[in-house]
Amino acid sequence: MTFDVQKAVQTFAQEMQDLLDAVIPRPDDVPPEDRHVQVPFIEGRYAVRVAADRAKVTLTKNGARVGYLRVVFQCTSDTAHNYLAVHKSIFELLGFSDRQPIARLDFVRDAHTAPAAHWNIHAERGTVSRLLGRTNPDHPGVLSALHFPVGGARMRPCLEDFLHFLVHEFEIDVLPDTSTVLAEGRERWRRRQVGALVRDAPDEAVRVLEEWGYEVSPPTTGEHKPNSVALQRW
Repeated sequence: MTFDVQKAVQTFAQEMQDLLDAVIPRPDDVPPEDRHVQVPFIEGRYAVRVAADRAKVTLTKNGARVGYLRVVFQCTSDTAHNYLAVHKSIFELLGFSDRQPIARLDFVRDAHTAPAAHWNIHAERGTVSRLLGRTNPDHPGVLSALHFPVGGARMRPCLEDFLHFLVHEFEIDVLPDTSTVLAEGRERWRRRQVGALVRDAPDEAVRVLEEWGYEVSPPTTGEHKPNSVALQRW
């Protein structure tokens, strides 16, 4: 069966819609259409984002606006054209009146000069600038330009993790079933990532299953080799 990437990305978009609708309350002055997740096809990939300006979701505390969550995905099929793959994702926390984010969690599938998945923290500190000036003079010298790795493409945090960070640290307004929704979404994401890791390291999957007493037979087409390139990328 041919993989239907458009159907898969629509399913993914609906999951994002359900997550936002179940966790973050929509203020009365935010039109419902601004919270609608849309899937435009741009430059050969599907974008998944809310329709609001700059794909921003309004955050509140006790009903008052305090900031924004910005979420954008770019999706395509994986290299084997069997599964949906995220090419790029952006999760940003922005203050109510600031143009620069407070924190940003980025993923770029084909990144070369930075970790594929990383945090950028916009909280400048003189000590960091001085250290960078002594050790890496070509660096811009600001904390926000550092890329903090978070486990690579397979083990990166999901949107549920980022939302949990906002709920736990900033105590934004949320809807009643938030804890359950985030936990279930996090499990769904991690199960998918386990599957992706198995495709990168089938020998490890076989080793662990056999340790647990499972009998694993190689496919008639021959054993699949580990993807060392994917496993070694930062």
